[in-house]
This record gives sequence, structure tokens and C-alpha cells, in this order.
Amino acid sequence: MQKRQIIQSALCAVLAATGVMAAQAQQTIKLTIASSHPTAIPWVGLMSTVFVPEVNRRVEALGKGYKIEWREAYGGQLYKANATLTSVEQGVTDIGWVFHNLEAAKMPLAQFGTVTPFTTDDPRIILDVANAMNEKVPALQKEWEKNNAVFLGATAVDTYHLFTKQPISTYAELKGRKISAPGSIGLWLRNSGAVPVDGSLTSYYTDIQSGVSDGTISIATGIMPNKIYEVAPHITKVSIGALYIGAMAMNKDSYDKLPKDIQQIVRDAGKLYSSELGKTLVQRYEGALKTMVEAGAKQATPVKITEFSAAERDKWVKTMPNLAADWVKSNASKGPAKEIVTTYMNELRSRGVKPARDWDKEL
Repeated sequence: MQKRQIIQSALCAVLAATGVMAAQAQQTIKLTIASSHPTAIPWVGLMSTVFVPEVNRRVEALGKGYKIEWREAYGGQLYKANATLTSVEQGVTDIGWVFHNLEAAKMPLAQFGTVTPFTTDDPRIILDVANAMNEKVPALQKEWEKNNAVFLGATAVDTYHLFTKQPISTYAELKGRKISAPGSIGLWLRNSGAVPVDGSLTSYYTDIQSGVSDGTISIATGIMPNKIYEVAPHITKVSIGALYIGAMAMNKDSYDKLPKDIQQIVRDAGKLYSSELGKTLVQRYEGALKTMVEAGAKQATPVKITEFSAAERDKWVKTMPNLAADWVKSNASKGPAKEIVTTYMNELRSRGVKPARDWDKEL
């Protein structure tokens, strides 16, 4: 009898252990997070160093036995810059950075920042406004949903300057130059006489080196880690402005499968990621310029930073066609484009921004 009790007790223990293991396995959530760009880029690096650990911390704090098993695939391991939206949409990745500047056809309303340049150099303000608009403007929410994606947190970049093979000291000197710019950012060259060449941070080095372009309109925090200053040593500070360029987003099917409290955690961690990105960009901007000058000091053509005079910058601002009005006209059938521009400009002004051009007042 005693032997039978011992066997039964042992069997119960085994079954109990098996049940616990099964329960634990059921509570493991497998998620892939990916990007077309490398972690050296601030908005990608923070996906790994801020978003992932923050989600883990909050999930553990729930105390419900959930565990996220992450697969992290950055730097184009799963897809390239031309597939950031479709890769999230189709579930190639559960969570990914979406570069909406290259997605004007599928996300036309998200381009509002691109058609209103020369506002502010502060990415923290741009991010704050972009996050608020994606929460408050139904048309922007629907645009993500239409692409089977859930917006988690806006991404932005520091202010845009010129990085070129040859020095450019005046607006007139842009004429005839081939300038790399991603997607709709090429609009900023309209009426300048420059020729926009489509590209991204992952292609600029080769494009400039091979003569496909003479330089790029880009950002210090992106140019520096990609060492593009080696082939474009002339940095001309124009201060076209910080820009909302996309967001970290989640495949909607993957999102819908998550428990409700995990959904909230993912959204909250997305907001934190976005906030941390703003701080990081401000910290890294000056450091990136300094590093490029120091690292490029011994090049055949040393890195040199100059700055457009206020008069030359003003020529660029005033010579641009009315990008916002053109955009509103071409997108009138796709949603409340005019209201979006007006809301955006007013949101900026409410945060103390004084735009170089009041785009909404020209609509």
C-alpha cells in the first residue's frame, strides 16, 4: 500500500509538473521586431535598447506569467528600405519601423510634415505633435489600419542639411546638382534647379561615390554612422527642419492576437520609445557634427562645415512652390488634407514654434 501511494504521489507530481510546463509554454508570446536600417541609426537602436526591454519589464510586472520571446532582426536582415510598410502589413515582421516617406502612394496623408518644411529644428516638438495627431486625427489612424498596421510611436529625425562632394555656399549653386533624397523629400528641391535622386541612408555612400548623385539632403545623425562624410565632406547647414518620417508599427493581426493588457503595454512602450528618441536626437546631433569633422580631418578633402546665410536660406524658403497647397489639392479625395495641414501648423505654434513660412495660411 505504501509503495502504491509513493508511485501515485510521484505520478501526480510528474503530471503537475507537465501541466505547469504546458501552462508556461502557452504564456510565451513569440514576436519578431525588425528594421531595414542598422541599430547605429538612433530610431532603430532604441527599438532594441528601449522598446524591447521596456515591454519585457512591464510584462513581468503584470505578474501573470506572460513572457515575450523576441526575434530581433535589424539592418535589413528581413527586408530593405523599400519594403518597410509591406513587411509589417504582410507579417514578415510583427513589429517594424515604417519609413512612410517612401510610402506616399499608400500613406498619402502621413506626408504632412514633408510638405511643410522650415518649421523647427527640435525633433522633440515634431515627435510630440506627430504622436498627438496620430491619436486624435481619425483619418491618420485609418491610414495605418488600411495597411493592416497599428501605430505605436512616431519617429523623427534631426534637422536637414546639405552633404555634398563640392562646397555649396549659395542657393543658386544647387542648380544642376544631382541631390539624393528619400521619396517625397525630393520635393524640397523643386524650383532650385537641382535634380532629385531617390535614395536612402543605406544607399547614399555608393550613390555619391559612383557619381549617381553629387550629394544629399540629409541628417547628421544618419550621415555620421554611415560614414557618408567620407564621400560628401562638405556640410552646409541649412536647417530645413526636423521631420516626422515614420513610426514603429505593429502588424494588426499580430496585435489583435495579444492579450488586452499586453496590447496596452506595447502601445505605452511605443510612446516611451518615441519620447526617448527625441531626447537622443538632440543629444547626438551636435556630437555627430563634431565627430564627422574630427574623423574626416585627415581625408584627402577634410570635412568642413559652413552655413547658409539668413538671406540664402530665405531664398530657398520663398522660392519653394506652395508644397502644402499642391499636396492638399492632390489629396483632397483621400481625406481631410487641408484640415491636417492646418492642425499640424497650429499644433506647432501652440508649442512656441515660429515657422519660416506659414504654409496653412497659403492654402
